[in-house]
Amino acid sequence: MHLYFSPTSPYARKVRAVLLEKGVAFDGIDVAATVHSPSAHNPLGKVPTLVLPDGTVLFDSTVITETIDALHPEPRLIPEAGLERARVRRWEALADGLCDVLVPVVLDGRRPVEHRDPEYTAKQEAKVRAVLAYTDYFVTGRRFLEGGSFTLADIALVCSLGYVELRRPDLLTGHQATQGFCARLLERPSLTARIPPNLPLRA
Repeated sequence: MHLYFSPTSPYARKVRAVLLEKGVAFDGIDVAATVHSPSAHNPLGKVPTLVLPDGTVLFDSTVITETIDALHPEPRLIPEAGLERARVRRWEALADGLCDVLVPVVLDGRRPVEHRDPEYTAKQEAKVRAVLAYTDYFVTGRRFLEGGSFTLADIALVCSLGYVELRRPDLLTGHQATQGFCARLLERPSLTARIPPNLPLRA
């Protein structure tokens, strides 16, 4: 299978970590270092885009992670059913949402000063801080986010926090609980090996 990714994308990092945890072999295509583009397979031209061996193309990281977990069920990263499954997927949604609100803040900060929208930026930054405050409360005293074992929830949170640290580390000030929780999870090779480099953000 072929995975189109950007090394700074938290969504693509999440998918790569899942593949590594599963031990699934894949050909990673770094769109920042090649002329090859996911546009040949994905009309949105976005990463991550995954091309399965049979030619099936998947895009959107939530679709990809669910499919990988279904096709390669060991080790299980998403519970099969019930509230346990919902709780893990909730964390994935929250982590992705954190990145969703931060990306436009980063882009706005790269515009000329006269074209920036400080009111919008302040609202988005408040959402980031609200998510971090929520995670601070939740992770205290926990080794993993849900179910007492490593899941997609943990992967998603670490990847989103890595993006905050890459683009706006100032927003992490005062959130030691979340940072400490993620630092412990970074002992896993699947996450450590995919720490995003400080590359320019593509619009």
